[in-house]
Amino acid sequence: MKTAALTLAFLALSFVVAAAGDPPANSDVALEESFDKAELGKGWSVNTGEWKVVDGVLRVREIAAEKHSAAARRVLVSQNAVYELKFRFVGEGKAFHFGFDPAPGELKKKGHLFSVIVTPESWKILKHIDKDRREEDPNETLGEQKTEFKKGEWYSLRVVTWDKSVTAKIEGKETLKVSHPTFSVKKPTLVFRCLGDGVEIDDIKVWTQKK
Repeated sequence: MKTAALTLAFLALSFVVAAAGDPPANSDVALEESFDKAELGKGWSVNTGEWKVVDGVLRVREIAAEKHSAAARRVLVSQNAVYELKFRFVGEGKAFHFGFDPAPGELKKKGHLFSVIVTPESWKILKHIDKDRREEDPNETLGEQKTEFKKGEWYSLRVVTWDKSVTAKIEGKETLKVSHPTFSVKKPTLVFRCLGDGVEIDDIKVWTQKK
């Protein structure tokens, strides 16, 4: 039992400490998106907002008439995994969200699971509200740092999910490490959202744990 626990701890540590761009130990590449084609490819679903591939990057903006953040999903089933991407604020971008929904049947919950949320002034990891139990299970900020994200400057985000734990890294910023009992569930998609006009996204890459 102790040996199994030590093995799991080692694998989790390997996932967390791998440098940006490096493959984590015991992992397979599950997704690579470099937006080198004119349109979003198979697996993408746009819910709201404008999502366009422009000059090799994904450019996103809200559409005011929709009265909703720009939202899109990329199908990819994952659980223990490393997610990496680049983002930057352009124009009047107000916030960038990268997160997950729980897979159907995994939780008795209505709504998103959690998101990494970045604004020009801060970033945080937010556990989302259960829309069927708003008072009992509200939004909860589990980790946050006040720090500047400059308009027009690219930032690399790496998010590691391992069982109930989430570690988020952006070079030059404080690492955010949080945990919640619901975070260990399977996740059917990557959820992207943008507030304002606009945000650009590039070089999405995901490694999943080998089976």
